[in-house]
Amino acid sequence: MKEITSFALSITPIRAWTHIADLAAFALWHPSYRFRGNAAPGARVGLTISLLRGELPLKAGAEIIAYERAHCLAWRTGLGGVLTLHEEYAFDGLGEQTRVRHTITMGGMLSPLGYTVRRGLRSAMRAQDAALVRYLTKQARGSGFTVNRRHRRVRKAQLSAKGRS
Repeated sequence: MKEITSFALSITPIRAWTHIADLAAFALWHPSYRFRGNAAPGARVGLTISLLRGELPLKAGAEIIAYERAHCLAWRTGLGGVLTLHEEYAFDGLGEQTRVRHTITMGGMLSPLGYTVRRGLRSAMRAQDAALVRYLTKQARGSGFTVNRRHRRVRKAQLSAKGRS
């Protein structure tokens, strides 16, 4: 089963990709993913998925399977061959406009069960995409995409506060 959503951003593809590739920042915007580790080609990172509105945290490992600067970031996670999830963010754009394509593909023996949760998956993907747009819009307005010491301290404090809650 495969679900695809897409949306537009008013920033360059490299800036959008840079924020997605910062896995620690998922804690600032993503409703249910918390990554441990850094994105790199072929890297294995920790992933906690909060199910049932945070009541059921599911810890798993994820492997970065696509890491192309300004074009694509994808990872795969799952339970052996029983159920696998492949999630990808792909970026296309010219100038200051970027089109983001968000894809989730379910595979494995239990993947046919994915069709029973398809509507909920679509809804969750839309919520994730809306949260990402809000986060990137806030970053574009608030920081001008500059990295300075004050911004890094504020972001570090935000990440640590998010981890405690």
